[in-house]
Amino acid sequence: MPKARDIDQGRTLDLHGAFVRRLDLSGASLRDANLTKVDATNAIFRGADFAGARLDGATLKGADLTEAKNLTLEQLARAIIDSNTALPAYIDRAKLVLLTSGK
Repeated sequence: MPKARDIDQGRTLDLHGAFVRRLDLSGASLRDANLTKVDATNAIFRGADFAGARLDGATLKGADLTEAKNLTLEQLARAIIDSNTALPAYIDRAKLVLLTSGK
């Protein structure tokens, strides 16, 4: 896994396809990270910053996204979530369902 200083030096975190089930990434900076097809089932992302992160095909079933920052409906619409995924208070699950029902 990259060190924090690598990310600070302009490199972006690339976890494409990684298996990070049950990993605690609370407070992590995931800005512009590539989380495409990551398996983050039951992972903890409390307070993590998702600005610009790519979540295409990311499995977030049962993940804890409470207090996540800069997470958008559009990002979540590209991910795989379930009823056990804990969303931040500012994300409206009903709007997410409407957005994804057109897939």
